[in-house]
Amino acid sequence: MMSFRTAGLRALNNPAHQLSARLALRATASSNGFGNGNGNGFDKVARQILQQHHPREWAIWKKIDRDRSGFLSRDEIRMMCRKMDATAHADVLVDILDPDNSGQCSFTRFIKHFKAVRMVRNTARLKHWNRTFGLGVAGNVAGHMAQAGEADASEAAPALPAALFTFYAPNPFTIDATEAEVLAQLATFPVTNAVIDFPTRGGNVQVEPEMGLYCDIVYTKEGDAVERLVPRRIAAFNDCSIRQLDGSEKLSEKKNWGHGSKGISLRSFRVNSISKGSLVDRLSLVSYIKRGEKIHQYSVDAPARNYLLFHDDLMDWIVKSINTQINTGKWEEIFSQLVKSDYPTSMWIALGAGEYTPWGA
Repeated sequence: MMSFRTAGLRALNNPAHQLSARLALRATASSNGFGNGNGNGFDKVARQILQQHHPREWAIWKKIDRDRSGFLSRDEIRMMCRKMDATAHADVLVDILDPDNSGQCSFTRFIKHFKAVRMVRNTARLKHWNRTFGLGVAGNVAGHMAQAGEADASEAAPALPAALFTFYAPNPFTIDATEAEVLAQLATFPVTNAVIDFPTRGGNVQVEPEMGLYCDIVYTKEGDAVERLVPRRIAAFNDCSIRQLDGSEKLSEKKNWGHGSKGISLRSFRVNSISKGSLVDRLSLVSYIKRGEKIHQYSVDAPARNYLLFHDDLMDWIVKSINTQINTGKWEEIFSQLVKSDYPTSMWIALGAGEYTPWGA
């Protein structure tokens, strides 16, 4: 469980609003679906309250309830999945929204299970990232690599990150590629927002909560280097890693064991810069793990600006490292991988895991 906290933002916590929302839910649940009871004024008020307090759900509902019946049919739910490019998840979502096979889903139930709708929608969106390069910054927090067993704890604290590593390098698609070849390439796309799949080899798998930065890649006119990176989105990211893997020489070999190797938050923030004074200065990253009924703090709550390198200095360092990093030790060339991937136009960058608490170390 990872979360961003933003200074100056707070959740609405108005008891009057909560009470009116509960009354609306009860009224709607007791009526014929979505306020389609006897048509009295109370039903109309309940419907208006639901719309007011659930604008996101209502906006989607209006587009799906094509016959304005006040219910969603199974066909309408499947149509929604097709529009979201998520037909593979249609059967699951239908069973969630219509568990008794009545052929009807009320707006009340839609609100109750909107998290499932949102997860299906976001999972579908991840498909559009299958041509997005995956890059990580190693050692961007003092002491992290020693905690993770990737560096000697007796060494002096570094002033800069250690290096870059790749966690996903998409294969280029050719015009004559078969469907099976394309699917095989996409099968290695590691990012999910649902469940991390435990690897079948290696040991000591470790969660690495950090900030993920989505960027556009701008190449030089000659195509011989990356000219700059343009920040677009920020999300909480789980750069899950295998710490013990016999025969591995490169750090990247411990980073991707197939689909479900990496996690990303459902919510992300739009940005056009990570310069000083921008939104990123208000972000803090902290993570928790639930074991049984207990929740344990896994990483130290720290502002994003605590990275060894951050803001424009970090972006400049990443661009320089992409263009100049060589194949040595546990590190490898990065730019040559971009070329082999047919110059992808975007990338996710894991900016570095923070310091673990005693429980998480």
